[in-house]
Amino acid sequence: MSVLKLLIKSCLTAVACIIINSNYAHAQTNDPVEIAKEYYNQGEFEKAKEEFQKLARNRRNISRIHDTYFKLLLTMEEFDEAEKYLKNVVKNNPTNFIYEVDLGVLYRTQNEEDKANELLENVIKKITDKAAVEKKSNETRFLAQVFFERNFRDKALDTYIKGRNALGQEDLFALDLANVYRLMNKKQPMISEYLNFSKNQPQNLNYVKNSLQRYLQEPADLDTLEMSLYNVIQKEAGNSTYNNLLVWTHLQQKNFSAALRQARALDRRLANNGDNIMNVAMISFRNSDYKTSKKAFGYIIEDFPESPSRRLASRYVLLSEEEVLKKSYPVDTTAIRDLIKRYEVYISESRDVFSVMESQRRIALLQAFQLNEIDNAIETLTSMLEQQVGRHNVVAEAKMDLADIYLLNKEPWESILLYGQVERMFKDEPLGYTAKLKSAKLSYFKGDFELAQSNLDILKLATSREIANDALDLSILIKNNTVFDSTDVVMQEYASIELLLFQNQKLEALQAMDSMLVKYNYHSIVDELLYLRAQTERELGNFDSALLSLNKINEAHYFEILGDDALFLTGIIHQDDLGNTESAMTVYNDLLTKFPGSIFVAEARTRFRELRGDFNNEN
Repeated sequence: MSVLKLLIKSCLTAVACIIINSNYAHAQTNDPVEIAKEYYNQGEFEKAKEEFQKLARNRRNISRIHDTYFKLLLTMEEFDEAEKYLKNVVKNNPTNFIYEVDLGVLYRTQNEEDKANELLENVIKKITDKAAVEKKSNETRFLAQVFFERNFRDKALDTYIKGRNALGQEDLFALDLANVYRLMNKKQPMISEYLNFSKNQPQNLNYVKNSLQRYLQEPADLDTLEMSLYNVIQKEAGNSTYNNLLVWTHLQQKNFSAALRQARALDRRLANNGDNIMNVAMISFRNSDYKTSKKAFGYIIEDFPESPSRRLASRYVLLSEEEVLKKSYPVDTTAIRDLIKRYEVYISESRDVFSVMESQRRIALLQAFQLNEIDNAIETLTSMLEQQVGRHNVVAEAKMDLADIYLLNKEPWESILLYGQVERMFKDEPLGYTAKLKSAKLSYFKGDFELAQSNLDILKLATSREIANDALDLSILIKNNTVFDSTDVVMQEYASIELLLFQNQKLEALQAMDSMLVKYNYHSIVDELLYLRAQTERELGNFDSALLSLNKINEAHYFEILGDDALFLTGIIHQDDLGNTESAMTVYNDLLTKFPGSIFVAEARTRFRELRGDFNNEN
């Protein structure tokens, strides 16, 4: 095609577009409704009013002009004309309640509330009487939505409720009502309607859970849900849907022991394989509530011998018990040896090579860190690593365990080599990050803070939140206590104490802590030392000494970064170690008051309620 032809074609196309656009604009200009609306949009209200008055004489225009014309009359405060217009429209459109509602809007604008109320009540009655509802339940819903859009929220609620009552269906419009209550920020009735909906719609239970999770963000909201569930369970004892929701609610509250009680009762009633118990068990384990997970896995083994989850429960009950024993002070070595024997039984019965290796890892860690049988632990792991199973997570974890044990045995160079192997094998993966974190801690123990910080700076960006948080905590500790100390002497002494603790030399570590507390009485490291001392004394079973150190933080260093940690640990010692219920409750209440933003708030609150006996009367 020649250049001339292309130019001619382009010009013709352009002319055609101009003609089309001109015709379109001309068509728009000749539409009287659009002309009136354009006057309104441009703020030329008198011209707009004149045009709308002409258009309103023709019934066929009403649906197109009503919204804008009514807004115009309200804006111009032409109330008499608006009333005349609306009454005429209502007369000519007796089945369209939108115009009557807008007449109510007009009366409200003129502060004639009684007049508006009487009018709108009549509208509701026409739509929601029994005969009408049976034919027009959709119209009932639409009327309620119109009320809500025009800010007659109470009328919207009234419409739904009267429509429901007319048909005698207690769950009719339940989701609609829940949504209105939500937008009005009325949590209690919103919850009641979601529960109402779930009663006869168990297949939609996950939808209800997702909605409640989205809209109940505060602890008090979950408390309201919990109490509502107790009330409906008393009335609907045979409806397992509510028990299911109560289990879910306790899990949201991280009240795992209460969730387990409900799950156990539910699974007994349903005569299933203990699915709800297993779910609670796994969630409890992942949230470090090992006492509850141990009980739950035990119930699967004892009460549901045919459950397909029984083998998994057999493994996790050992893992849970291990964590419980490691956090029971002082350590019960007899119980540790008994647990090792149970791991050995599990190994002899297991057909899965990786489950066997995982159990061997656990045995080695117990031997090294709980029984101080280092040679046995090294032999266990070395023998395990000789198996040809390729690149697998459990192999990498075993290498890091062996590295930890070499460090425990004062052989740090062996540790460095093993950490490095894992880091290279699993680069840019969680296991590789874990190995790098352990390498950073080793540099920290040795007092090489610059190298430790270079690794920690990388790890703070790790995809694993747990690793990133651990790296950040250690980084902050180093920075806070070296920023005004160019020699790093204080931080080096503190790091050497942490190494002593890692190597299970607790008495030597305590002596070093006491020496530092005397030498550096006004240093920023004091609260860390006191907290570390409390943890160490607790592990030795010296609970009163632990509380003395914590009380020093609670009284003189509560404003430091470990203030909430110290208060929470104080409550734990009173509750778990000394059995002082009243003292523990006082401490937890103090924490909730003084540190409302603490990460310990949820658990402190649950512990407080449990000690108060809030869950003693559960069904």
